[in-house]
Amino acid sequence: MNYKRELLEKLVPYFREDKRYHLLIGDSGFGAIDNLIDEFPNRVTNFGVMEQGAVGIAAGMAMAGLIPIMYVIVNFLCFRAIEQIRNDVMLQNLSVKFAAVGCNDYFSFLGPSHTCGTDDIKIMNIIGCPVFDPYCDYSDDIPFDDMVRNWITSTKASYIRV
Repeated sequence: MNYKRELLEKLVPYFREDKRYHLLIGDSGFGAIDNLIDEFPNRVTNFGVMEQGAVGIAAGMAMAGLIPIMYVIVNFLCFRAIEQIRNDVMLQNLSVKFAAVGCNDYFSFLGPSHTCGTDDIKIMNIIGCPVFDPYCDYSDDIPFDDMVRNWITSTKASYIRV
């Protein structure tokens, strides 16, 4: 199953229902985010390759009452921006949604700089961020729709791997 595309498609109704949702992408998801860009052009922002700064921006958005969703390649989120996730989001108990793409070494053809195996799960657990993982053993018991709903509607920060 292509969870990346399916996740982005499942975001559309949430964006329609609540104008507080904003998608922040890190130079990824092109093609898959077209529906969101077409329907919500002012609520999708490509922040490029500045994951650390984008986490700070997302934290500020959450403090202002918005619900930011960061959609980033897994290793750039969990390796490059982990200090900001911990300090700016987790320690302040903010509702920022993190979506990591390329999990389970999907981008291995780009080299080790674009992979992290399952280290992202361990890292997020260390900083206390709930992890939603459709690839894990227990995911057969939880339909993807329910997993997405639990992730996106949580009042706290949360992390989904797709």
